[in-house]
Amino acid sequence: MIKLPPDITFVIQLLGFVVFWQLMRVLIFLPMQQALKVRAERTGGARNRAEGLVAEAATVDASIDAGLAEAKKEGALRADEVRRRAEAEEHTILARYRDEAMAILNRERAQTDSQLSSARAPLQSEAERLAENVVKRVLGRAA
Repeated sequence: MIKLPPDITFVIQLLGFVVFWQLMRVLIFLPMQQALKVRAERTGGARNRAEGLVAEAATVDASIDAGLAEAKKEGALRADEVRRRAEAEEHTILARYRDEAMAILNRERAQTDSQLSSARAPLQSEAERLAENVVKRVLGRAA
């Protein structure tokens, strides 16, 4: 007849399986799990550190951008101030030279008028003398 387990071979196989399983667990599975755990901790730690560095870089970038924006604003204000001062100085210089030019022009006009009147006086008397001569010659008598 057929014998069904549990006979001695079945028990030996079962004991062999348990011994082999414990040896594999101690020699392979536990060290592998430990190595995977350490690897996960290192990877997670590196990832956390990298995320922290990315956050810190974003903060530094934002502060640099804010500083640049402030510097641009301040530079624009200073440039406007310099431009306004330059325009005011330009207007002052133009007004001074315009006044000088007007003074020179008025002085030259006065001098020209003086020269013109001094040149007209002899010419006026000469013109009157010539006119009198022409009248004498045309009419034959004094006018």
